[in-house]
Amino acid sequence: MLRENSNYLKSLWRLLDLSLFACCFIASYHIRFALFPLTAGMEKVPPLALYVPNLVLLLVLWIFVAQVFGLYASKRIQTRWTDWRTLAMTLIFTLFLYTSVGFLFKSFDVSRLLLIIFTPLSYLVLGVWHHLFRSFLADARIRGYNKRNLLIIGAGATARRFAYEITSHRETGYQVVGFLDDKVVQIPESPIPILGKLAEISAILESQMIDRVVVALGMNESRHLAKVVRECEYAGIEVNIIPDLFQFIHPRAKVLNLNGIPLIGVRPNPVDTWQYVFLKRLFDIAFSLLILTLISPLALMIILLIKLTSRGPIFFIQERLGTQGRPFNFFKFRTMTFQTTAESDTRWTRPNDDRVTLIGKFLRRTSLDELPQFWNILKGDMSVVGPRPERPYFAQKFRKNIPEYMIRHQVKTGLTGWAQVNGLRGDTSIEKRIQFDLYYIENWSFSFDMRIILLTFYKGLLNKNAY
Repeated sequence: MLRENSNYLKSLWRLLDLSLFACCFIASYHIRFALFPLTAGMEKVPPLALYVPNLVLLLVLWIFVAQVFGLYASKRIQTRWTDWRTLAMTLIFTLFLYTSVGFLFKSFDVSRLLLIIFTPLSYLVLGVWHHLFRSFLADARIRGYNKRNLLIIGAGATARRFAYEITSHRETGYQVVGFLDDKVVQIPESPIPILGKLAEISAILESQMIDRVVVALGMNESRHLAKVVRECEYAGIEVNIIPDLFQFIHPRAKVLNLNGIPLIGVRPNPVDTWQYVFLKRLFDIAFSLLILTLISPLALMIILLIKLTSRGPIFFIQERLGTQGRPFNFFKFRTMTFQTTAESDTRWTRPNDDRVTLIGKFLRRTSLDELPQFWNILKGDMSVVGPRPERPYFAQKFRKNIPEYMIRHQVKTGLTGWAQVNGLRGDTSIEKRIQFDLYYIENWSFSFDMRIILLTFYKGLLNKNAY
């Protein structure tokens, strides 16, 4: 029943959105003039009718922008939270166009405070409504309504895995009617049949009510791809392709476009985002300046203790690998007796290491020997958060045994990181550290950095693995 009335549901959805949008505007009007004082030059509360042209313009712009951003498009395979992001973009762009029209034509005016109230209110109300509506649709599909028939081209491992995943997520409403494959005639213990060979696709599309086709052919069968796509487009059926390289490609990898040529990244890299380039760097500068200012009395005390308790320089300066494997001079307070570069660059610190000075034991245990790295952060060699920098000698050893090791150098190294706040500091498993570093890179966000910094303070700076 829902299938036959899907267009009616979409129209009803849009109408309810517009109604809620208007209600939020009216509610914002009453909140603004009931709870906040009138501005200078305003003798009385302006009537609501004065703002009707503004509301009409907002509604017209909303319809247009929502269509552009695909707010009402089918999102069966996407999560329900996708709507929150799309809704935010739609609302921001609608208000941008609205204020631009007002600035260019100066034909109307609206209270800025009213807009400030309206923006979060409409986002919250529409967001909750969209979430509830998507939940209703998902529940209806689980119950067997609003189904869509899906045909899978290919019956190899990739195709069978996709069939398993799509049938496991009943809320998508997709029903796999069968596979088409030239080699496989039957899949043991599978309720999904092999409907025929690839050459029969035209007849099957005509005889079956297919809504979507997913191509999951192996690389050695890619010669059939053009015919399959052509037949699907001729029948007016949406077609999707699962690349045979998907096992190498991270789900959040980016697809770039170079004059119509798609470039698929193997895994996501945050260094391409403005948040990483500007926001993260701005935070690093501000945070390192603040810490260097606050710790200056403590740093002077540590410098004095180092000079009084052992011979040698105050700082331990060592070459470490940073972004893209580029070397930089890494600063720490010296915690050991003076040693040659060859020795310090190729030896791990051992328990009860006789090279560690008396004050050095305390500095290493409390992580105070790391404080000079805020100078590295200020210079741009490092970041506050990121994978820990390694010595070139050990990096060369690790990369031979761990193929993914150098991926961690695609981003800036850091003073603290996801591995460190999970207890992987000092003499701990390098394989586990790499797993946590890769997770950090693939899931980076500015809020993730803030979470790691808070966890660093919460879990303490004491390092039980420091010798």
